[in-house]
Amino acid sequence: MGSLLSRVRLIYQTLKAISDSFSALSTRISRDPGLPLPNPLRSYWCVPPSPLDSATSKEELPLPAYADVVIIGSGISGTAIARTLLKNASAPLRVVMLEARDVCSGATGRNGGHVSPNTYQDYAWLEGSYGPSAAQAILRFRLAHLPALVAVAEEEGLLRESQARTVTQFDVYLQDTLFRRAKDALAGYLRALPEYQGRHTTLEDKAALQLFTHTPCTAISAAGDAYVLTTPKGTIATAHVIHATNAWVSHLLPGMRRTIVPLRSHMSAQRPGRALQASWAGARSFVFYAGTGMVAFDYLTQQAPAPVDQGSKTDRTETEAEAGALMFGGGAMLGGRAEATGMDNIGITDDTQDDFAVTAFLGGALERYFAGGWGAEGGASTEEDGWGAGRMKAAWTGIIGLSADGQPWVGRVEPRAKLENGVDTPGLAPPGEWIAAGFTGEGMTHAWLAGVALAQMVLGAKHAELSDTVEQLPPQFLITEKRWRAADVEAFLGDVTDA
Repeated sequence: MGSLLSRVRLIYQTLKAISDSFSALSTRISRDPGLPLPNPLRSYWCVPPSPLDSATSKEELPLPAYADVVIIGSGISGTAIARTLLKNASAPLRVVMLEARDVCSGATGRNGGHVSPNTYQDYAWLEGSYGPSAAQAILRFRLAHLPALVAVAEEEGLLRESQARTVTQFDVYLQDTLFRRAKDALAGYLRALPEYQGRHTTLEDKAALQLFTHTPCTAISAAGDAYVLTTPKGTIATAHVIHATNAWVSHLLPGMRRTIVPLRSHMSAQRPGRALQASWAGARSFVFYAGTGMVAFDYLTQQAPAPVDQGSKTDRTETEAEAGALMFGGGAMLGGRAEATGMDNIGITDDTQDDFAVTAFLGGALERYFAGGWGAEGGASTEEDGWGAGRMKAAWTGIIGLSADGQPWVGRVEPRAKLENGVDTPGLAPPGEWIAAGFTGEGMTHAWLAGVALAQMVLGAKHAELSDTVEQLPPQFLITEKRWRAADVEAFLGDVTDA
C-alpha cells in the first residue's frame, strides 16, 4: 500500500508541476510585452557604441510635427524598410525612425553573428503545412538573404568592417539516429530544390531620414487625417505607421498578443582554445545537434582574425587568431532540458539579465564539443578594453519574436481607427499601419527582404509587382484575418517540441 501511495503521490506532483508550468507559460505569452527595458546586458556587437547614438541623443533634436512615414524600430527590418523607401520613392519623402533605446539595440544588435537558414531541416514540415511549391518558395526566400546582405554591405562600402562573407557551415549531429534522419531530410530537400545540389556535402538627395534614439513610441491614435504617435519628446503625425519592433510589437498592437510572443535567447563571445587557432579560423560556422531532434541546437561562428601589422616587431604567430572570437549561442541542450529551458524563457522580455544555467552551459560546452581539439585556453589580449579575461569575453541575452505559426507576419494590419481624410502622399499606398515582425529566431534569413518587400508595399506595389531583384515574398508571410484567426501558439509549441 505504501508503494502504491508513493506512486500516486509522485504522479500527482508531476501532473501538478506540469499544470503549474503551463499556467505560468499561458500567462506570460498573453501579457503586454511593454517597452524594451533600459540598460540591457552589454552585447559584444554594440561596443563601441554607434556614432548614430551620439548624433541623435546628445543633440536632443525636437520631433518634427509630421512625417510621411514613421518606422518604429531600428533593427534589420526597420533599416531595410527605410533604405528601400529612400532609394525608391518617386517623390521626396520625410521618413522618421523611432527607437526606444540605442540604435539597433534589440534582437538585431544581440544576434548570433551569422546568416544560417534552416533549409533541409524544415522542408518536410513546410511541405506538409503549405505544399511543395510554397515550401520551396519559402526556402528560396531564406537563401536569398546572404547574397542580398553581402551585396548591401558591398554597395555601402561596409564589407571589411561588417566582415560580411561566405563561410563553410558544418551541421554537427552527435546522435546517430538524428544523423540518419538529417541525411534523409537533406535528400528530400535536394530533390525538391535541385538547383542547390553541390552546395552540400553529406541613401539620395530626394529624401531624408531622421533617427531618434531613446524615443519610445508609447501610444498611437487616429486624429483627423493622420495617425498621431506619442513619445517622451512629443508627438508626431504620419499617414503610415510601420511596426518593426518584433518581440515588442504587441505592446502597440494588442491584437498580436499570443500571435507574436517574446522569447529570451542567449549569446556569448569566447576566446578559442589554442588548438583551434587553425587555418580555418573565421571561415567556418557550426550548428550542433546534440539531442534527438532538430529543434534544439547550439550554433557557432567565428570572427575573422585581425590582420597582422607587418611593421610590428611583436611576434603574433601564436595569438593571431585570438581576435577571431567564437560567437556561441543557444544553450538549448542543457543536460537534456532543452524544451523546459526554452519554455522557461518564453514570454520573457528582460534582456538585462540572463538565465544562469544557460550562460553556464555556454561557458563550458565548446571545450566538450571540440574535445581533444580544443587545447589550452586562449589568453586575454591587452588590447581588449573592457572585456573579461578567461574563455568568456562577453555573455548577453536578446529578445526574439516567436510567431504563433512559425512564419513572419508582413503587410498591412487592420488600423485601430479609420482616418477621416487620409492624406495621400504621391507615390505611396493609401494611409495605414504596417508590420514586419515575428521572425522566430531566423531574422537573419527573413527580416531584410521582408523589410524590402514591405517598403515596396508602402510604395504602392502589390504582391505580384515586387522588384525582380528581390525574391518574391512567400504568401504565407502575408498577414490576413484568416491566418490570424488560425494562429495557435500553444499548438505550434506542441508541434515544435514533438519534432
